[in-house]
Amino acid sequence: MGLLGISLLFVGITLVSNGLYRFLNVDAKSTAAMNLFTGSIITIGNIIMLAKAVEIMEFQNVASGFLFGVTYLFIAANYLFKLDLRPFGLFSLFVAIYATTMAVINYNSAVVTGSGDFRFMLLWGAWAILWLEGFLELVLKWPLAKIFPFLSIAIGIFSAFIPAMYMLTGKW
Repeated sequence: MGLLGISLLFVGITLVSNGLYRFLNVDAKSTAAMNLFTGSIITIGNIIMLAKAVEIMEFQNVASGFLFGVTYLFIAANYLFKLDLRPFGLFSLFVAIYATTMAVINYNSAVVTGSGDFRFMLLWGAWAILWLEGFLELVLKWPLAKIFPFLSIAIGIFSAFIPAMYMLTGKW
């Protein structure tokens, strides 16, 4: 749970920061810094894990990690270069589908077979909602911009920061 705990710690901090920055109207370049740092930590960590991966589950963990890393790197790039966000919105749809699938797989592992961890179903479900919101707002142009800060803060705290603290202290 080492890399996952570290990654989720920074994801939690970044999600809460991104939500608060919307409320506080923090400038885009300042907001980019935390996203760039988080995306870099996750991406570099997963490149190292990819080099060590042997079993299919290790590759699945790396793939999942890269989805988070790309998310924060793209957000940072957008804040720095004012990119068209529709490609990120489409990316978010596919990641929401992936996250929903992972939630179902974790549900089946935990509830049906008794071999998994039910908490991961909840985490993947929460992340699926956040990525889906990105698609709905950025591609379909649903007026959800007022929801994002609240959603980002809540998901940052409850599905990233708190689980990270438990993982990093061995209490998970």
